[in-house]
Amino acid sequence: MIYGLHLYQATLDISSEEFDRLWQLLSVDERSRADKFKFEHLKRNFVAARGNLREILAQTLNCQPADIQFSYSDRGKPYIQNQQIYFNLAHSQNLAIYALCSDREVGIDVEYIKFKTDVDNIAQRYFSEAEQKLIQHLSNHPQEKYLAFYKAWVLKEAYGKATGQGIANVLDLDVASLLETPTNKVIEINGWMLKLIDTELDIQSGYVAAVCIASH
Repeated sequence: MIYGLHLYQATLDISSEEFDRLWQLLSVDERSRADKFKFEHLKRNFVAARGNLREILAQTLNCQPADIQFSYSDRGKPYIQNQQIYFNLAHSQNLAIYALCSDREVGIDVEYIKFKTDVDNIAQRYFSEAEQKLIQHLSNHPQEKYLAFYKAWVLKEAYGKATGQGIANVLDLDVASLLETPTNKVIEINGWMLKLIDTELDIQSGYVAAVCIASH
């Protein structure tokens, strides 16, 4: 893996007792954001994801989870002022993953594979020519085609989050070389290292995940 990088995962399918416990760790701002969700399961997922993030960070910073005060970048990425720690989180369906690093920016993403997604149209509109060809080549193998598409997506998303550019600005990033290779391969693009991390986290079937970290 990559030196100094720590990865975690947590389920978002929590009990009402666990929800109440994690709710107490959140800031007023986080509770306000949680209350704005229209559906209860989305509120639960947000509370679980942010509560677990606080507990993970508290272990590293040797403080109480509720004492952590987040600031946010222009694109909404959370960080902690005056602390030498970089982190990122992502969640999809009932799974959340987290990345922590002490000395460089990091981005992470996880996606649940949805077989109703129009992967051909999205790839044709936004992906590189090499990625499009690879996905089209797998047309007779639907599961492999969707897996390749979602691998490309999480790699781009992780890169967009690490660099602060956001997914909309990096969809043309070419990650085709990681879609046909073993999952333990790391590639470097523009000073950033990219890697699929399904095996590192032993992520359950149906999900794919990736991490991006500054290569210095």
